[in-house]
Parts: sequence; structure tokens; C-alpha cells
Amino acid sequence: MDRVEAVMKEDETNSDAESVESSSSSPRRKRSQFLTGRGVTLRMLMEDGIVEAGEGVLSIDYLGQKFTADLLDDGRIRWTEENMIFNSPSSWAIHIKKLVNPHKRSGCGWSSVKYKGQKLDLVKSRWFCKLNLNKMGLRNGNGDGESGSDYGSDEEESEKPNPPMSDFVKECIKNLQDGKEKQENDDEKENKENEGGLCNSHSGNVISSLYPIKKVEQYSDLGKRSQDIPTSTLVECKSFKSLGKMQPFTISVTSNSLLLIDFHCHLTTSEVVGYLAGKWDPTSQHMSVLQAYPCKCRLGDREGSRKVEGEIQQSIAMRGLQLVGWYHSHPCTAAHPTIQDIDSQMDFQVRMKGEGNTYQPCLAMICNPYNLQRAVKESTLRSFWVMPSPEVSDPEKHYGMPVNMSYSCQQDMFLTQDVLVELKSLVEFYRNTPDMVYFGETWHQDDTFLSKLKDSLAKKFPKDQTDDRLFDYVNELLT
Repeated sequence: MDRVEAVMKEDETNSDAESVESSSSSPRRKRSQFLTGRGVTLRMLMEDGIVEAGEGVLSIDYLGQKFTADLLDDGRIRWTEENMIFNSPSSWAIHIKKLVNPHKRSGCGWSSVKYKGQKLDLVKSRWFCKLNLNKMGLRNGNGDGESGSDYGSDEEESEKPNPPMSDFVKECIKNLQDGKEKQENDDEKENKENEGGLCNSHSGNVISSLYPIKKVEQYSDLGKRSQDIPTSTLVECKSFKSLGKMQPFTISVTSNSLLLIDFHCHLTTSEVVGYLAGKWDPTSQHMSVLQAYPCKCRLGDREGSRKVEGEIQQSIAMRGLQLVGWYHSHPCTAAHPTIQDIDSQMDFQVRMKGEGNTYQPCLAMICNPYNLQRAVKESTLRSFWVMPSPEVSDPEKHYGMPVNMSYSCQQDMFLTQDVLVELKSLVEFYRNTPDMVYFGETWHQDDTFLSKLKDSLAKKFPKDQTDDRLFDYVNELLT
């Protein structure tokens, strides 16, 4: 059995919390417990007037077949064709999909079931808006150093606790948190019209409204450090050629690593962050990035970050790899670093460099999956390094200089089991959250977000993926 089929056929469990108990019998829980999107029930939406009970108001379109069901007054679902009652959209979706496709073991009802022709995940988004989440601490990553969808009360946010992770990840996430800048006034923003037509869908509207197109500043225009310059300012990376210098070390990145990074960054409108692990050869001055490790935790989630940190550290050690860098996303802003990114990267370089034979560089990568200025299907992946300020007289009063680092893609022979499992795990982590991209909707003209993702991943496929097996697997995960 090939690797893709092995993962597609393994046992899966339903991640929707509401499916484990009847919404008619469980007590109504506090709204703050459901702000991540998990545990939301149809009954909660009914109580808040978002949906109403009715015959045939729910439907599923799956593999060319359409199924309808009734929404009962207690929030449960009645499928009249077999006279069955289901407690949640997911339980009904799983039942229907297994009837049509016996190999199907799971299904997300909120993205599969429609209410009066509209997907329930969109309906749920209206519910979040009605709860006025912006006043309850809902934030979005905007590629400028702000955190991504970190939920909590205003009082909790004011404490800004640092997650108990290792020094590298702690600093990475802490710097992202500390880099939160208030958006400039609307009259100072460059909120240009979207030329790519990304506003034709719910996801497009969310993306374009959260991410005004930002100007990329020239490094030479920054001057001395100043509190008047927001740390969210994007700075164009220089090239070594323009500086009359040679790149200090060479880099190769495996196609599996690039594929996983690109997939991770496409899933959400919030910023994401992760590790880069590999090998550093001091003799040849070559860095090999062999594996990417997505951090499946929200910024500020102390318990989640502790668990993720332990798992990643153990995995890196078991594989005999070294920590060689980090990556993060700018969902819809240019893949140039912000001032906060520059300062963070310079700090990491100093902390990781070692001395003499123990010297090791640190690489940073930025992925921009959605380009608001041009409807480009393939993500922009930029690797960069930071040089000290050329102002030798007083370098500490000047910003570090970001410089592009060229790398070669080392195409893997096959997609490893680890990558396949990680793809599924990432989808499950973001599923049903208000910042997940709706891949079935229109991205640009006749292309969906799913087709855009597939086109971006295509050049990062391993050598053995010459057919549509991986495409089918991605489609299975996201629909």
C-alpha cells in the first residue's frame, strides 16, 4: 500500500467536541469557552437567532449526490430518509459520507453541511461577529508582527504572559507578541483597491479587509532607530550582489519541508510560526534544511506551547538533527521582514552562533501565501539573514540590514509518513476556527482557494508523486 493510501485509510476520530453529547441535554456553557470555534453547537446558534428550526433546511452535497435533513427545535438533526436523529452536523456528515464512500472515517460537518444553501462554517462566522469578538480579544495576524487569533479577555491580554518554551521558541513567540503594534489611523493606511479580485468570497473578504496593502520601505530610508517608526514596517531585503559581497554560506531545503511550510501558511488568515531543522557543515559552510516543524499552538497558549515544544524538541533529537532556523507567515503582506522580524532574527543569530568550531548560523524564512496585489498562485517563500548595520560608528542605534539568502530545492524521492500525518494534523488543528480559509470558495475569477493551494504545492512535490494521489489526499483533507 502506498504512503498516501495508508494515511487516508487509517482510523480517524471526529474532532468536533459537540458530537460527544446531545445538545438538547447538555447545559448551556459559557460563550468564552467556545471562542476558538470548538464545541459550538447548532442549539447555541438557534438560541442567538442565527439559525431556525425547519424541514429540509440542512443539506449535504457529496460526490454528486445531495442529501437533506430537518433541523429540530432542540438543535438536533433528523434525516427522514432513514428516520435517524443526529446530535451534531459532524455526526450526520460522517454517516452520509461513509454511506457514499465506505473508506471515509471522518468529516467536518461545519464545512460539509449547508443551512438554507450556505455552509454552516459561514453561518458560524456570523455568530462570532454577533458576539462582537473584537471587543473580547479576537485579533488576527496581519504580517506585521501581531499575533494570530489569540483568544482571551482584555484583562488576560494585558498581562501578556510569555509561554514556557525553550529559549529559541520562547524568544520567537515572545518577539512576535511584543511586536504587536496598533494599526495606524484609517486615513494613514494605504488601503488600496484589490487588483487580484480576492474579494469574491467570504475568505476573500476576510483577507482583504484584514490586510491593507503595505508599502515596503528601503533599508537606506530607515536611518537611526526611532520610536516614530512602527515595528510593523516592512523592509526590503538587500542582495549580496548589490553590496559587493558573497553569500556567507550555501543552503539547500528539501521539497518536503517547503511543501509543509506552504501548506501550513495557506490554512489560516493568522500568522503561523514553526521550526527549521537540519544539518550545518562547518567545513563546506553549507546548511541543509531537512525538516519543517509547524508549531500547532496559538500565541499566548501556555499549555499548548509547552506540549508542542516538548514534542518538537524530542522529534529533532530522535532524528539526530539540529535546530537551524525558523519560519513564519505574512498571510497577505509581502514576504519582506518587518523591523520586528529583523530584530528577532538578529537576536536568534547571536544566540545560536556559538564560537570557533561550534559556530552555527540561523536562517529565517517568510511565506506569503496570498498576494493581494497580483493573483499569483504560487506562494512567495523568502529566506533571509541579517547583517549588522554598516554604520560602524554607532551600530546599536541603527537597524540590522536584511539580506536575501539564495537556496536550492532538494527534491525528495517520496513524501514521508511524517509529512502526511502532519498535513492531516494541521487541518484538524485549524478546522472550525474562524480564521481558517474556506477552500471551497472563490479565490480569483474561476479558481477556488483549493485550486490555488494545489498549484502552489505542485512544484514542491517529491519525485514519486507523478499522479494525482497527493492532490486527492489534500482534497480529502480540506473538503
